[in-house]
Amino acid sequence: MKISFYILAIMFLTLSCNGDDDAQQDPEPTLNATWSLVNVSGGFAGVNDDFESGLITWNFNTVPSQITITNTNTTEVIHSGYPSGTYNYEVIITANDSTLVIEDRDLRIISLTTNQLILDEGMVSDGFLYTLNR
Repeated sequence: MKISFYILAIMFLTLSCNGDDDAQQDPEPTLNATWSLVNVSGGFAGVNDDFESGLITWNFNTVPSQITITNTNTTEVIHSGYPSGTYNYEVIITANDSTLVIEDRDLRIISLTTNQLILDEGMVSDGFLYTLNR
């Protein structure tokens, strides 16, 4: 009887083990990717413009620290971000926040997840908030 119990217990433990311990976990969020600008909001005029994914892309490369922006927007909007081109960038991390500096413009990183990046120009009345998705 004890042997049957032990065999049953071993089978139960073996079958109940989950094999997903080696499954890849979500990686740490990083800028190094291609992002689509999907919304620009704020500014003095109260802009809130949505863009189709892939219409305006920001491709971050960490080596060298450059961002290639492709802006194919042809609709009339007040602001659709940066014009197409390649820009140098730097990320400055302090105890309180992180800032993305593109050329000479500071953009505070409000949120960075594996699928979304939100940047704020930080100007109270006429700054823009950029929302990008992967």
